[in-house]
Amino acid sequence: MSKNKLSRFSLKRNNVKTFLFFLAFTSVLWVFIQFSKNYTQEVAFDVQYTNLPDDRILDENSDQNLKLTLNGNGFRLINYTWRKPSLKFDITNAIEANEENDYYFYLGEANQSLKDKLNFKGRVLSVQKDTLKVTLDINLKKKIPIRLTKEIEYAPGYGSDEGVVLSPDSIMISGPKRIIDTIYQVTTENLKLDGVNTDYKKILSIKIDGLPPRIQVIPKEVEANIVVSKFTEGSQEIPITLMNVPDGKEVKIFPKEVRVVYRVGLDKYNEINQRDFKVMADYNKLAEDSSFLILELMDMPLSIHDVRLQDKQVQFVILN
Repeated sequence: MSKNKLSRFSLKRNNVKTFLFFLAFTSVLWVFIQFSKNYTQEVAFDVQYTNLPDDRILDENSDQNLKLTLNGNGFRLINYTWRKPSLKFDITNAIEANEENDYYFYLGEANQSLKDKLNFKGRVLSVQKDTLKVTLDINLKKKIPIRLTKEIEYAPGYGSDEGVVLSPDSIMISGPKRIIDTIYQVTTENLKLDGVNTDYKKILSIKIDGLPPRIQVIPKEVEANIVVSKFTEGSQEIPITLMNVPDGKEVKIFPKEVRVVYRVGLDKYNEINQRDFKVMADYNKLAEDSSFLILELMDMPLSIHDVRLQDKQVQFVILN
């Protein structure tokens, strides 16, 4: 490249740099001038209350938003543009109303405490409302049981004496008393298993989506445990007990025994005997014109599962 061409190229490059410098300088100067001007802007604040008593919680109907009209230069107002600001009020400084659990904060553009909270060097032209109302609910804590949602199928020849055991089996909830009083249990996410033949453990989440807002749940997860063992089928011949036969009537039933069929762990198979069961036929539950009495299994061991009566009714005759 010739010296003349190189000189012209360097001059053009210097001219571009100079132009960009003056463009940036004038842009910064313009922004500074614009932000130095005074503006009037309505700003929405989140209202937060501090130092609430431990046994109280903020009612959802309390004032939690406040709009102020501010006047000041752009530099002072820009902080309220980037994010929604907040105002904090100490509940110990509130004025207690005659109504129980109601409190008030009195406001106004001339209120010095409001200006102090704002830390704003401009002017407060107007306040949306001259009073903030605060209502405090009783913050109630209550322990409630957990209901397991499950679909479990064991592999053939396997089962569990205790089934699914949750740890813990209850949780603590807290929130406004009027809401907590309506909640009696929570449920887990669905536990779906198929072909279970070994011990199983899993962390399950508590379903909190259906709970009212502002309810705190501790803990939010529980551990589900299943101890699995080999099972076998067992049966016992159980004598039938007849009850509520009217005085002066003699009633005979046949057969006098019924077979009870069940599943039981191999380790408990020999522990089950006839005395653990009680089967009854209640004469008071006799259907009109029926020649059968319905059988009911009243007592059985806790360690057996899938229990059924081989016959669900028994014939009877009245002798006199």
